[in-house]
Amino acid sequence: MRIDGQQPVQRKYDVNKLYQQPAVKPPSFAKDELYISNEAKVLNENAQLNIREKKLLDIKKRIDAGEYQINAHEIAQKISRFYTT
Repeated sequence: MRIDGQQPVQRKYDVNKLYQQPAVKPPSFAKDELYISNEAKVLNENAQLNIREKKLLDIKKRIDAGEYQINAHEIAQKISRFYTT
């Protein structure tokens, strides 16, 4: 019996190799990144502080001029709504 070469049984297994699909790796997507510079962060903080400062200055001016009136009934209603909901 001669053993060189492929036997008929082995050829059938080789045919199955042709039909096997190679493993496909899913595409790797680059992740989105966002970079905010330190200068932009400082500008944002300053903008928010300026808005608060403007509101405070306005309230201080109205208090000094005697024009700032507090509606106690309205404040009580807002406090009541806050704790009931």
